[in-house]
Amino acid sequence: MEVGDCSLWHHLIFCEKLESDGNNKGVCWLCEESVLGCPSYKCLECNFHQHESCTESTHTREMKVVHGLWERHHLIFIEELDKKIVCLGCEEPVFGPNYKCSIPECTFLLHKSCSDVSHVIQHPMHPDHALFLRVPSRNNNCDVCRHYCERSFFYRCSPCDFDIDIKCVSRWRISAEDCHQHALFPTRKQIQFTCEACAEESKGFAYKCSVCRVFIHRKCAPFQHTIKTTTHDHSLTRTYSLSQVKQQDNVFCRLCRKKVNTEYAVYYCCKCDYIAHLNCAYRVEDSSSTIESMANNSVDSATGLIRLVEGINLEEDERPGPREIRHFNHPQHNLILIDEKLMEDKRCEACMQFIIFVPFYGCVQCNYFLHNRCAKVLPSTIKRGLFHEHRLTLISKDPNVNAYRQLFVCDACEYIRQGFSYKCEECGYWNYDIQCCLIPEILKHEGHQHFLFFALRDSYESCNGCGEKRLGFVCTKCDKFALCIRCAILPLVARHQHDTHLLKLSYTREDDSREYYCLICEKERNHPDHWFYYCVKCDFSAHRQCVLGENPYIT
Repeated sequence: MEVGDCSLWHHLIFCEKLESDGNNKGVCWLCEESVLGCPSYKCLECNFHQHESCTESTHTREMKVVHGLWERHHLIFIEELDKKIVCLGCEEPVFGPNYKCSIPECTFLLHKSCSDVSHVIQHPMHPDHALFLRVPSRNNNCDVCRHYCERSFFYRCSPCDFDIDIKCVSRWRISAEDCHQHALFPTRKQIQFTCEACAEESKGFAYKCSVCRVFIHRKCAPFQHTIKTTTHDHSLTRTYSLSQVKQQDNVFCRLCRKKVNTEYAVYYCCKCDYIAHLNCAYRVEDSSSTIESMANNSVDSATGLIRLVEGINLEEDERPGPREIRHFNHPQHNLILIDEKLMEDKRCEACMQFIIFVPFYGCVQCNYFLHNRCAKVLPSTIKRGLFHEHRLTLISKDPNVNAYRQLFVCDACEYIRQGFSYKCEECGYWNYDIQCCLIPEILKHEGHQHFLFFALRDSYESCNGCGEKRLGFVCTKCDKFALCIRCAILPLVARHQHDTHLLKLSYTREDDSREYYCLICEKERNHPDHWFYYCVKCDFSAHRQCVLGENPYIT
């Protein structure tokens, strides 16, 4: 097999009329005729020239073209050599397939892999600019290992005068899983540096990688290369060069939902594109280092998203199921699908919200009712919720136990509850109501135009719905919008005896009067931008707590 000249890439600029500078012969590399006074392409780094007519590419003012090594060779493919010869690309012995100059006395030889190396690369050691392949040179030394590049190919950034030989390129791979596994050594003196892990500028003692010239805080050095967390199924790998893996500007931590600087260290899962700050991932690290397999009847995050939409938006997706069902919490009678509204308000025995819309399931004989969605979609176990790392089991109401004795406080929203719950059997005391437990990581609420993301943070933002600081959701597009768990699970519509119509949850002021009152307690609404219930027909507005009560989820 014969191939053409081994080639490299050079940046060429177009010259309408090339003039001699005294040291330049001005000879076209292809036709070997003078290019002086003619339209041509010129490399600013070397004496490479080429006539415009000899260039097959389109005529642009700046372009890339291919030219050969320091001399032209007619290369032929050889399966295996009969003697040990060193590759001129990487300075390693050649045993397998290779390309060799057809001239017997010429020792020019390349590994097959070295003949196919990329001409232009991006590398974490020099992320700001592209690096271009260069031939061996005695005038350049590798900025990583400090050895001269006279015996092997190397990559160069001319504007920054940065060189890295082909061995060091392969030694530090761009893959997130393999990034930076060199040993770190403490500095003997205090230095001024920027930590490559947390991006904090400091002065003091640091850990240094002698190969990659990376400086890291002492407090950041203990972070493991690979960890498992309680919030993600796969292991996360520490990488110092996420910008080489993920070419995006707006990247957010999946735990705190704050913006990630891709130039510094993070934990990353390439299978799921999951990213977390080092400190955030460390907070939820799984000390047992084991991840449970998902049971057949558990719920994943995607299913949770669907169920939450059904759970909050009572008017959505109330498609009727079978006319008659047997429910595990009411085994004495079948539940019948009811298409007519009841004469009085009834609560769902599962979520303890009022049943406002039809259809729903009920046993009129026992005064037992369930929302259509609550009767159909509750999984018996959940692999892991947003608030807890262990498997959670559905706990239903016991008809033989006094209702007062079945009260519990939800560990997410902190409301006193009386319906179904999910409990951690391993811990024995963590309890979550079904609304909070099935809340997804990504929420679309009609009270905000963007998607909201669940955030684990040490300091909570003030909720736009109530002004309180609690665990909840944030908007990554609007820096100032946050929504606590309590507001996220509010019913979108409600009833109250003061108004004959349904009251709708409202998110903006009803008018520009600058006087806003609750017509139930007759007190001024001091924060008119906080969410409230409103009837347009009657111009009736009221505090949420006045409509729902202080304990809206118990009878």
